[in-house]
Amino acid sequence: MKLGNFAWKKSIVVFAALMLLALFTLPGTVRHASAAAAVEASIVLDGQTINGAEPVIVNQTTMVPIRVVSEQLGYSVNWNQSAGRVTIGGEASPLVLTIGSTTADSASGSVQLEQPPFVRSSTTYVPLRFVGSQMGLGVKWEQASRTVFLQTPAQDPSLPPAVETPDPTPVVPSNNASIDAISFSDNRLTISAGANVTPKSSSLAGPDRIVVDLPNSAFGPGLLANGSLGLGQVGTLAVENSSLVKQVRYSLFSESPSTVRVVIDLNRAVGYNIYTEGNLIFVDLNDDGTAPPIGTDGKKVVVIDPGHGDHDSGGVGITGVKEKDMVLQVGLKVAALLKQEPNIDVIMTRSDDTFIALDDRAKIANNAGADVFLSIHGNKANASSAVGTETYYADAARSKTLSDTIQKHVQQATGFRDRGSKQANFVVIRKTTMPGALVEVGFLSNGEEETLMMQEDFQQKVAMAIVAGLKEYLGVN
Repeated sequence: MKLGNFAWKKSIVVFAALMLLALFTLPGTVRHASAAAAVEASIVLDGQTINGAEPVIVNQTTMVPIRVVSEQLGYSVNWNQSAGRVTIGGEASPLVLTIGSTTADSASGSVQLEQPPFVRSSTTYVPLRFVGSQMGLGVKWEQASRTVFLQTPAQDPSLPPAVETPDPTPVVPSNNASIDAISFSDNRLTISAGANVTPKSSSLAGPDRIVVDLPNSAFGPGLLANGSLGLGQVGTLAVENSSLVKQVRYSLFSESPSTVRVVIDLNRAVGYNIYTEGNLIFVDLNDDGTAPPIGTDGKKVVVIDPGHGDHDSGGVGITGVKEKDMVLQVGLKVAALLKQEPNIDVIMTRSDDTFIALDDRAKIANNAGADVFLSIHGNKANASSAVGTETYYADAARSKTLSDTIQKHVQQATGFRDRGSKQANFVVIRKTTMPGALVEVGFLSNGEEETLMMQEDFQQKVAMAIVAGLKEYLGVN
């Protein structure tokens, strides 16, 4: 989970504060689980008292209600009742705990817990040490007042200075616009930039190709995730099922000034129309060169986001099915159907096995001024008994109606258990400025659902349901 602003960082600090209670064994509070009671304790961060939930001590382990994470700190929480599993955090680095189990899963692997999570009076308690032992703050425990005093390192001169680990992610120079994503779908090239770029284009023969130069730009972290793209190094984007295009190539054409060049290798000479929408650059290929820009004539703009891609496989099913492949197949079917709708323009965040960073997926939709954003995913659980279709929204006022509508149509199409429309803090639907939803079609970890989700006719049925839900929400015929 990336922290985009000070408020989020403060939330992490507050969360760390709660976690650090687990590092203290309070005298007189060691009880068996059957007799555990709330512990009167307070937390002061940089001189300000923090109002949190009442922790309980069970066998010398501090436990906290999961609602602290969900309601006060902004973390997404998914409670799978049938599997007795709690998932804390977003899709990038979730913490997964199972009721009654002393083994939990984190991004770094399995972790042993001193005390298993439990449910009491409809409230789920989880151990703080699991998520808090890796977070560091200046700490003082005052027994008389039963208070934990916390200070951030920069504000506590008595603590050793914090050592910052260099960020391995390449940083785009401030005077250059970052080129964050490049995709090709339905004879349209889409380039997402971090700032406004004025493209320069030309059409060349022998062989036929279209060249697009992006002055004062450099590759962003998303396109550099798989390796360096220095001067003279070329990245490629494979293009399938296009009668016009062989492939798309991109490279750093010049360092002074820094210029990214994108080349569309053609099967034959063709007309094109190049234009910008916000920080998006579009190159529409056609035979007469007059393709209208996205969203003209009152058309609704829909962004379809097949999750994961390339090195990020997403969940892997029990027979080895990769989530990234399944959702791309569904997404392409959705896009093909939407292209037949005269009142809708569709943009794909990815149309092949490429990786787009979560922030950049949201940027594509925001830069296009889209009317709606839908991310498509497949679910996975530790237990093969977990089943069902569910849809998420981040902001209720903005997106709950969309989520409810998509859930209704997709669940009817799958016939899977109705897991409902619910709130979660996933990056792609939190950072989009238009209504956005994330649909989990079914569970790859369940043999029956995995088999169905890889069948062409089932995927087409789901795609048709998604389109029906989008049309209902947008109010288009």
